[in-house]
Amino acid sequence: MLTGHDGVTSTLRHGNHLGIPKDDSVVFVAITLRAGRDDDLKRALYRRIAGLVHERTGTEPHNVLVTLTENGSADWSFGHGEAQYAPAGGQPAGALP
Repeated sequence: MLTGHDGVTSTLRHGNHLGIPKDDSVVFVAITLRAGRDDDLKRALYRRIAGLVHERTGTEPHNVLVTLTENGSADWSFGHGEAQYAPAGGQPAGALP
């Protein structure tokens, strides 16, 4: 989902944090994923996202802010009020016998 912010009535922040300036072109990318990826893979993901955003929109990489929120198998429900990845007393959906 993409959500635009006007910089006045939203949580958009400008300025300089950790020596990285932000301006009106800042892009926030929030990803929710299952835990388990190592730090090197996450660093590669950040670089790839910043590169693609720059390539496709012209937004400078310093204006691309990415957050990852990791969780476990029981934190997902794809419907029917069930935790398909962590069913009570059973195999996760799609698991091999």
